[in-house]
Amino acid sequence: MNRLPLNEISRKVFHISSCLVPLSYLWFIQEKDIMVILLSIASLFAISIELLRRNIETVKYFFDHWFGSMLRVSESKGSLTGATWLLFGWTITVFSFDMAIAVSALIFLAIGDSFAAIIGKLFPLGRIGDKTLTGGLAGFIVSFGVVMLTIHTLPPIILFLGALAAMLIELLPLKINDNLTIPIFSGMVMMMAERII
Repeated sequence: MNRLPLNEISRKVFHISSCLVPLSYLWFIQEKDIMVILLSIASLFAISIELLRRNIETVKYFFDHWFGSMLRVSESKGSLTGATWLLFGWTITVFSFDMAIAVSALIFLAIGDSFAAIIGKLFPLGRIGDKTLTGGLAGFIVSFGVVMLTIHTLPPIILFLGALAAMLIELLPLKINDNLTIPIFSGMVMMMAERII
């Protein structure tokens, strides 16, 4: 069994805790327009910070001081952080789909992607690029279980297909950040399945 680097543990704890956003949408805010506005504002703030840290040394210094331990090499060199991509993914997903589908897709991202990465690094069996079949299976099982306990307005078969789609797209070695591809692709699959079933 491998060990997880400390920065990856920090990233995955943050990623799992991001479940609070879809759950807040499901249980508290429940207004799509308000949620889209809030996420859009957060996304604009994030991209502003990204631009500032690239161009102003003082901002870069403080950003690296507080968040440097969580950054990957490409992010430290100026690429958009996973958190910024996460906000983009949230905003597009909430805007594009009904609440139950959007919440499910965002849970697949937060829980499924995190467990896929954790289990994939600890037990790396069946490699597909830098991803693993063990990780994908773990992400599918855990995220499907969480969504089944959370979402009661969609048939289990739709949630099953959404979880499967999320982990299949997570396994593919795409160049697009999976904080975008996972919720959008799984949301599209669930939306199409809902229309067919």
